[in-house]
Amino acid sequence: MIATDKPNPFQVLQLATSATLAEIVSQAEDLHLLARSREDEMLVRWAAEQLRTNQRTRLEYELFELPDTRYQDEEWETFARPYRRKDTHLPDQFLVTPTVADIDPLALLDLLLGELLAYEKPDLEQAINGSPVVPKYSLPLLEEEVICG
Repeated sequence: MIATDKPNPFQVLQLATSATLAEIVSQAEDLHLLARSREDEMLVRWAAEQLRTNQRTRLEYELFELPDTRYQDEEWETFARPYRRKDTHLPDQFLVTPTVADIDPLALLDLLLGELLAYEKPDLEQAINGSPVVPKYSLPLLEEEVICG
């Protein structure tokens, strides 16, 4: 019978539902060696026991596990391993978090308004004479240009 107060044994052992008995035993041994506390060891032992001893219990856990669940993504681990960041030690001045009292509101307002109100003198000559549309006719217009278009 499924224990509702504990996680799915496949999740604990980080195995797919199609895992063989040998894979279950091997993974349980590996996780038992890596366990950080007594509770983790007991959880791994319980999960392995649930999947090894009774086929009906294992089938129940298989039915309630999401299909094609993979708890170990080896492709991601292969990619991420060479690109992990090294630990850096920042100077103390970068570790201090500024507070609201550290901000000068007048200086901040001056910077913001200075950027908003800064503009260049417009070039009206370019706007008037530099039109991208070239007129079809030149002044003065002839009578046929006015009548015939």
